[in-house]
Amino acid sequence: MTLTPEITITQIAAALRSIRKARGWTLKEVEELSGGVWKAVVIGSYERCDRSLSLNKAVSLARFYEVPLDVLLGLTGEKAAQEGTSLNYSGRLLIDMRAVSGIAFTNEFTIPIKKYLNYIVSKRRDWNGEVLSLRSGDLSILSLIAEKSESEMDNWMRTNGLYFAR
Repeated sequence: MTLTPEITITQIAAALRSIRKARGWTLKEVEELSGGVWKAVVIGSYERCDRSLSLNKAVSLARFYEVPLDVLLGLTGEKAAQEGTSLNYSGRLLIDMRAVSGIAFTNEFTIPIKKYLNYIVSKRRDWNGEVLSLRSGDLSILSLIAEKSESEMDNWMRTNGLYFAR
């Protein structure tokens, strides 16, 4: 049997921050999205190693972030943390940029949609190029660009496989 090398509290803190940042959330957004269950100051303290994270809190936080506990604790890589994200969890839209680049964008609204999504990626300097996290309110911007209702835009995105799925 092979034992996993010991992980440091600094590595756990880095994993916590990485998971939050992979979703594009600020500390304040974590507090808002959790309905105040997770205070920004507390999450920040965990991420800075200023506060101990109990096992019960770690399990609860892993559930909130929708990642396995081993990802939350940094026992697996950042790629796994990003793969643990989910569609529309806590007000987020996760766009599969691989699907965006693979779809035929040829009509009058799809070209600006692709340009807009690629613009966001370039502004964030997120060259990972696989998953783009947007606020759910950004669906209204996409709808305006496409001249569709939000429900029509959401349906079109689902139908064309543009949402990231685990």
